[in-house]
Amino acid sequence: MTLLEIKLGDIKVSPRLQQIDQNKVDNLVESIRLVGLLHPIVVDTDNNLLAGNHRLEAHRILGRATIECKMVNFSELENELVQIDENLINNDLSMIEKSEHIILRESILDDLGIRAAQGENQHGSVKSYTTSKLASELDISKRKYQWIKQISKINHTAREILKYTDISNNLDALLQIERLRDNELQIEVATRIERDHSTNSGNIRRLIKDVQNKIKRDSIIEQLGNHKNSNHKKLQLYQGDFREVSLELDDNSIDMIFTDPPYITDDSLELYEGLSELGNRVLKDGGSCLCYVTQAMLHKVLNIMSSNLDYYWIISIKHGGNNGRHGRGIFVEWKPILWFVKGKRKRTDFVADFVFSEDSGKTFHDWEQSIKEADYYISHLTDIGNTILDPMMGSGTTGVSALGCNRDFIGIEIEKRTFDIAQARISEIKVMKQL
Repeated sequence: MTLLEIKLGDIKVSPRLQQIDQNKVDNLVESIRLVGLLHPIVVDTDNNLLAGNHRLEAHRILGRATIECKMVNFSELENELVQIDENLINNDLSMIEKSEHIILRESILDDLGIRAAQGENQHGSVKSYTTSKLASELDISKRKYQWIKQISKINHTAREILKYTDISNNLDALLQIERLRDNELQIEVATRIERDHSTNSGNIRRLIKDVQNKIKRDSIIEQLGNHKNSNHKKLQLYQGDFREVSLELDDNSIDMIFTDPPYITDDSLELYEGLSELGNRVLKDGGSCLCYVTQAMLHKVLNIMSSNLDYYWIISIKHGGNNGRHGRGIFVEWKPILWFVKGKRKRTDFVADFVFSEDSGKTFHDWEQSIKEADYYISHLTDIGNTILDPMMGSGTTGVSALGCNRDFIGIEIEKRTFDIAQARISEIKVMKQL
């Protein structure tokens, strides 16, 4: 192909190309005036217009004397089309490679002004296929052909990364990535696929959700950075180890502790020792301490917590479907919350010990819990204006619930990154409620 400037008066326009959409022309006039001609028109070696009549007309309206053209040798393109068709039909190409071949083929046909709706060659020399015919030659449906073609919309950088992964031939996974529409998100997902060697559609769905959540977290922190550094009488947030930070809290000042300690092993049971001692000191007489616990460590946690607080009940939290499989060969259908009381519980409220929860979405934290159970027990076991403490607040779910229920909240988190997320989330609630 040769690129050159040709006088408008030298270009020959076939009657079949003379239909003009004036709206298209008007849009092109404005675009060309602002940024110039982005795509040259296409002519053959005799200056016959093959593609670009609207661009040509726009140049006439603008009073331009010449226009940039691609001059093509018809026979060269014919050979290229034959090679593409042969590759598509006979070669073992990945879905990404097939997509690129299809787009290139259609681009050439567009440049030549060929419309092969009935499989007929309007120029009389190029063997062309309709979509249906080529799909049939590839032994796929017309719809699948269109899906393969759709892959080409994936960002070029992301597509180049994916070419060298097992995902390159996974149509479903590729379509999931294409539907993201956001270039940066596609590149991030592709990079993670390459790094993690993700190979199936289920993994890709989880990976996409994880990347989207990360972007959402980052966005929230950025947007709420102006609000997040001020404590208030009704809201106090601290970054650090609760066993140290909580020394600043007054004795007998907290109405309820509601917390979800990190997933525990034998080596991390000391967190519950610290929680038990904290509850005994800061809870008001009759105040409750509710803490999540993994069932495998239930007996050990019960013994530790009961050294300072009185065991009251086990609360069952049920999500829809299976929560997962435990290494002990159990399908985990529910998770427990242990309920302890300092002294004797004085309230007479009746509450359910079985709560249907909902998927938290894990938007802000890998171990994020649903806000639903926090809302239920905070609203039923405390009064408006009471103080709720979460000494291991993670992404701040308890804080969001407490403020939403018109309670005061004190939150402590040791990890700086997680603290920033919690601070941003909770600050948003604080601002909305004008605390």
